[in-house]
Amino acid sequence: MNIGHEVNYYDDVLRRLGQTNLGQVGNYFVGKNLDPFARAMGKDVAKITNLIPGVSQRGAVNVGRFAGRAVPLLSAIGNITDVADIIAGDESFGNKAMDATAMGTGAVIGGVLGAGVFSPLTASIGASTGKMISDGTQWLFGDKKTPEQRKMELALAQLQGGGMV
Repeated sequence: MNIGHEVNYYDDVLRRLGQTNLGQVGNYFVGKNLDPFARAMGKDVAKITNLIPGVSQRGAVNVGRFAGRAVPLLSAIGNITDVADIIAGDESFGNKAMDATAMGTGAVIGGVLGAGVFSPLTASIGASTGKMISDGTQWLFGDKKTPEQRKMELALAQLQGGGMV
């Protein structure tokens, strides 16, 4: 992999992104110009839906193309909600630090695995996957209580004991 080539590619992508307007975004979701990911998704969905009776191959390709266009948007929305959860969540600082580290690690792994055209998308998916694994690990090995449950237990203990616990 040539680092300079990758940097030039991303500079070009960022330049084009800065010149994008809302109409072009709309055309991306309903238009004919497909990126390589949408084409690959269309072919894969067509193969799968050929097994479903009553679905034409053309209809399957159209569904696949739409899915290929929607995946990057859904992934970005997932990243935004993950970051919002880290910032505004009721979890401890250690929990938030673990989530942020897992998102960063997942993004790096996803970016490396998807080197080339799909790198930003796979990095985005990797970040959300890292956060999901972090949350699952915390739930599995944590005390399995929500912050509200901890507050209720503290309030109950204060009522029963007449003081702070």
